[in-house]
Amino acid sequence: MSTHQGQEINHITDIIQVMNSGIDFYEKAQDKVQDPSVSALFQRMIDARKVSVESLQPYAINQQGAREDGSSFAVEARRAFTALLSTFTSDNDQTYIKELEEVEDKTLEEIKTALKKPQSHDCEAALSKVLLTMQSCHAEMSKMQKH
Repeated sequence: MSTHQGQEINHITDIIQVMNSGIDFYEKAQDKVQDPSVSALFQRMIDARKVSVESLQPYAINQQGAREDGSSFAVEARRAFTALLSTFTSDNDQTYIKELEEVEDKTLEEIKTALKKPQSHDCEAALSKVLLTMQSCHAEMSKMQKH
């Protein structure tokens, strides 16, 4: 395997790990929020991430021979922090929205990092599409935070 291929797969798997953690985080937060519109927003975020992960899986499988099903420590730590923080606040919906917007920031950062690296044309196209999806999710989450 060349260095180029190693870098490509390492960063694609990083993105998938961050997205998997985000899915898990959104699912747990969805169980805790009170507002049905916030719950619906979280479901849209979950669905968008699942579709994005599936679009990137072929690149992980192609290089490592298996699906990437792991999660990111940074997002796991953030979830633990949010769980602790939410025990001290009565406005849990806004707490989750704020923390999940940070997860969206991390996701965008990982995708942009991957796009700065040399990628195959089809991988770059998949990453560009995922970036647009995640930018839309981030914008929707930012809008909810301002309410």
